[in-house]
Amino acid sequence: MAKKKRLLGRLLYTLFLLLWAVVLCYGAYRALGEVWIYAEEYEASRPNHTMDAYVADLSENLWAQGIEDTVKAMPHEVQSDEEVGAHVREMLSNGVSYVRKGGGGEGRAVYGLRCGGREFGTVTLTEVSDYISPIDLQKLPWRLIPWSIRPWQVESESFDFNGLYSSVEVVVPKTYTVWLNGVRLGKEFVVQENIPYDVLREYYERYDGLPTKLRYRFDNVIGSLNPEIRDEDGEIFQVDPTRDDSQFIRPCTPEKLERLAKFTSGFVDRYLKFTSGAVDPTTGYQRLGPYLLKGSDLDGRMHDAIDGLTWAHTDSVTVDAATLNGALNLGDGFYICDITAEATTFSKGKGEVKNTNNMRVIVRERNDDIRAITLELY
Repeated sequence: MAKKKRLLGRLLYTLFLLLWAVVLCYGAYRALGEVWIYAEEYEASRPNHTMDAYVADLSENLWAQGIEDTVKAMPHEVQSDEEVGAHVREMLSNGVSYVRKGGGGEGRAVYGLRCGGREFGTVTLTEVSDYISPIDLQKLPWRLIPWSIRPWQVESESFDFNGLYSSVEVVVPKTYTVWLNGVRLGKEFVVQENIPYDVLREYYERYDGLPTKLRYRFDNVIGSLNPEIRDEDGEIFQVDPTRDDSQFIRPCTPEKLERLAKFTSGFVDRYLKFTSGAVDPTTGYQRLGPYLLKGSDLDGRMHDAIDGLTWAHTDSVTVDAATLNGALNLGDGFYICDITAEATTFSKGKGEVKNTNNMRVIVRERNDDIRAITLELY
């Protein structure tokens, strides 16, 4: 009998131990389950978890509503929104990263978006204040833990693609036009005027009215654009940066050479007769006047020479030949004429003397009227 009682006691004790083990295992299971849930909640509550998801989506789609709004607000007068968007997508395709910035404050985190080593945007995150956790955080031991396990959400985003801007700057003759992406640049993009031709630089100090160049600058290019240069005839002109400004000086057409040769004939005859003193200086200046640009350097020099020519001793001048050797078109109606004049002068005591005069004359044509503005003997 006593033996049966001991066996029953052992059995009950064993059952109690088994039951206790089951209770302990169940408690451990519940506790570990809550710990696992808490670990997942904690991981999800870190702001970098939200930023990782944000950057992954941005890297995949290469676009966002904030980016679209930013692109539309950016100055890009010569490019469409689609063209600018393509440059932004190309930039983002190189990889997007983020870095934590200061100034967030409690319940807020600020991150800078980076691509290619430069920052292009800012994202601000805030905690989800009304989030309900599957764990009762008011119970032990969770209420003893000071960390917040609320997840984060994007509160705001802003982008700055000014780093994509580049400038286009080009110097062209005043009569040329500059085009970007099919859009002609207006006067508002001229940043410098009256730039002299380098091959005419020595003439500007002495003569007025010579052709000049303009400097265009356009700062709102997204990416890069090659300017298109067109001459005064609207033809595309390729500027060679290795050459001087003689590339802008064109030979004249046969028709223009014929007109300039006709001018040369009359101009040389009146110029040589006036400067020789063979005619009354006042009358000679008046006859030469229709060939001079009023107020030009040459006009002033001829007017100042009147008094001195009254003492000249030349009796007569005969122009034997006035040859236009060639002419260059400077643009804007200006031409350089290379002229050779042969004349025979007669004066008492010296008799006849034959002279050859080589000269460069810069003329201006307006409304089919040609006038000389400079003259240089060589």
